[in-house]
Amino acid sequence: MILKIRMTSLKNPMRMIKNSKFNMIHSLIFFLGLLLLIILASVDIKINTIIFSFFLFLSLFLKVSFFKFINKIKYFILALIVIYSFSTPGEILFYYSFISVTKEGLDLAINNTLRIINTFLTVMFLMKIIPKNFFIEFIIKICYPLKIFGLSIDRLTSRIFLTFDYLDFYKNYSFKFSNIATVINNQINTKTPIIKENKFEQVKLSINDFLWVLGFCAIFIIIQFL
Repeated sequence: MILKIRMTSLKNPMRMIKNSKFNMIHSLIFFLGLLLLIILASVDIKINTIIFSFFLFLSLFLKVSFFKFINKIKYFILALIVIYSFSTPGEILFYYSFISVTKEGLDLAINNTLRIINTFLTVMFLMKIIPKNFFIEFIIKICYPLKIFGLSIDRLTSRIFLTFDYLDFYKNYSFKFSNIATVINNQINTKTPIIKENKFEQVKLSINDFLWVLGFCAIFIIIQFL
């Protein structure tokens, strides 16, 4: 698969204003998502239940297969429940032979299970709501300080875009993990490549990016002292 990449600059004022509004909305959603990931590490079972209920409602609104997602991590959830329920000391609720389930263990199992599910769902909904180009720009922007060490932002942009484009291309492919290397080699060595031409704006840092970073750092520090 051959990709022609062309980086351009926005010259249409109306388009710049429209893109700026969308970027602001996506930045706010991403900002809130990152804060939620931090908050999830310290909330109790009641807050986790409320967040879980909100995600359940949101999945219905966005038509996301909620239970299909839960089914993918069911063994991980089961492992958490077993480990916390059987290994946490406290008030015994059930006892048989060498197996004992405690009240504190059950509370921890439910709370940590909800926390893990909420974490995965936060990431899933962020990727569902926010477009791919926003994540590409985010990765490029956090790498901007590496320009001091000679990093070429244009070359980095091309490689990141190619990576995401290959992921989009191969997610529609039907293959098993046992033959994934063969499928990739066949695509690389194909004599009839798929030519795609993509255009996207050059990624540059703005004053808003610095304000978002300062705001995030300030709120992160405040959360640590709460």
